[in-house]
Amino acid sequence: GEVRVGAMQPERAASAVVETYGPRLAEPVMVRFEDREWKTEQDALSVTLNAEALVAEAMRYGRTGSFGERVMTRARLLFDPVSVPVRADADASALSAYVEEIAEEVRREPRDASVLISGTEVTLEPSAVGIEVRGPDFTDAVLQAFVATDRRVDVPVDFIPVRVTDADAADALEDARAFVAGPVTVVGESGSWEFTAAEVGAWVDFRTEEVSSAHATGSAEASPGYAANPSQSATAAPAAVERWRLVAFISAEEASKTVLARVGEAGTPAVDARFEVGGGGVRIVPSRDGVGIDVEALTTEMTRVLTTEPVRRVELRTQRIEPALTTERAERMGVKERIATFTTRFSASNRPRVSNIHTLSDAIDGTLVAPGETFSLNGTVGPRTAAKGYQEAPAIIDGRLVPTLGGGICQVATTLFNTVFESGLPVIERRNHSFYISAYPKGRDAAVSWGGIDFRFKNDTENWVLVATAYTDSSVTVSLYGTDPGYTVTSTTGPFTDIRPFTVLEVPDATLSAGTRVVEDEGVNGRRVTVTRTVMRGAEVVREDRFTSTYVPKRQVVRVGTKPPASVAPTATPAPGS
Repeated sequence: GEVRVGAMQPERAASAVVETYGPRLAEPVMVRFEDREWKTEQDALSVTLNAEALVAEAMRYGRTGSFGERVMTRARLLFDPVSVPVRADADASALSAYVEEIAEEVRREPRDASVLISGTEVTLEPSAVGIEVRGPDFTDAVLQAFVATDRRVDVPVDFIPVRVTDADAADALEDARAFVAGPVTVVGESGSWEFTAAEVGAWVDFRTEEVSSAHATGSAEASPGYAANPSQSATAAPAAVERWRLVAFISAEEASKTVLARVGEAGTPAVDARFEVGGGGVRIVPSRDGVGIDVEALTTEMTRVLTTEPVRRVELRTQRIEPALTTERAERMGVKERIATFTTRFSASNRPRVSNIHTLSDAIDGTLVAPGETFSLNGTVGPRTAAKGYQEAPAIIDGRLVPTLGGGICQVATTLFNTVFESGLPVIERRNHSFYISAYPKGRDAAVSWGGIDFRFKNDTENWVLVATAYTDSSVTVSLYGTDPGYTVTSTTGPFTDIRPFTVLEVPDATLSAGTRVVEDEGVNGRRVTVTRTVMRGAEVVREDRFTSTYVPKRQVVRVGTKPPASVAPTATPAPGS
């Protein structure tokens, strides 16, 4: 540094360095960026000076190489001294945290110029270049300042140019003001409708468009917002930059919310193709195109008229609306024959349960499963709510029958599972009920609950699969239609094992005569059973599945009478001679 150590012993040289630079370490360093300052103390960063290391580096001059090289180096140093740079040391983690803290305050993302609309007021939000601190340079500058006479550090930064400058947003600003300069009239065959300037303002949107490539100088004039503290160090902007501009337009998406509500859905809606099943067959009911307001054409024309024409009047246009599912697409889906069907039966006496079965059947009827897609019963139907028409009916909750919204839907889940079982399609998820229900096929029931267990199967064919349902007041049928994959399904049902007897809960009932017993809820023994399904295509085994169902015992509830027998009043003995 500034200390001449030639001809000194190392110990004396180190002392001289400390005498000169030691006091400087104790003086604070001021870090600056634009109008902000940060005062930095030695203790905060544990700043030290390793004088011995600096002297050791100085001692190497004239002491390396051959004898001749050492002599030449020493002679040259007499006339051309060398200065070993002096650098302070600091705690690495403390210094890194300090640099990042200031960098976080200085750092700024580049902000493109934009146009803001509030009601009918239009303003320009100016652009601002981005700022990024050069961390390594900043770290070096702070350490160097602790041993320098100038205690100030200007944060070294790079400026990041914006994409859309204020000038690039000028046309959008002018067009936006034209949009909200007054009301606009929309004219159609059935009448005309006026929309206020504020309503039009809510429809305005902006996009950026690339204009061309241009050459910039890298100076402050090339990108507005570059101006900073003249002492700041920054890299030049790229020599070639992309030119972008901001464009204002009337958004079809935004305008449609207001226009369609006011004008109404003119024309006729499109009708999707659908599949109609019956008698084991399936036919396609053709789709129909619709006619509706062409909001895209309306807003494109409105964008032009409001920025170029003196009369603020635009005509409605209509367009052909293509259905989401056309007849041609339906024909390519391969839904042409029944793959499998299954029916389960139930009592028609519990009307809420019957209603729930019908409601769920309607919810999955017509569902199309794409090739390779997994069908989820919960995912298709969603929560079972009163708003959807579900009623309270008995359902198995924690091993007990409890009145629950949507009770009975497992009848549909069980029917669907058996249909998929017979089709040979892969079963992804299936869970049995907590206790055995004899009305269902042995070991082939399926339970579902919203937010819990689900029934899922996969369409592993090359064509779409249609889920179709039908029902009466005492039965429900689920069928799968598509292109027969050629599966042959066989199954074996094992015996019941691990039989666990049910327990009996006796409930005293004062309304029943003593000794009377009435079974209120039948008990069911716990058990286990395994059903094996083998799916073949020709002589090849495609898959073999084992569905093991473990049922817990269902407690029997018996009401026991406690009412004592009625007492009989004694008969009076007639008096003699009466």
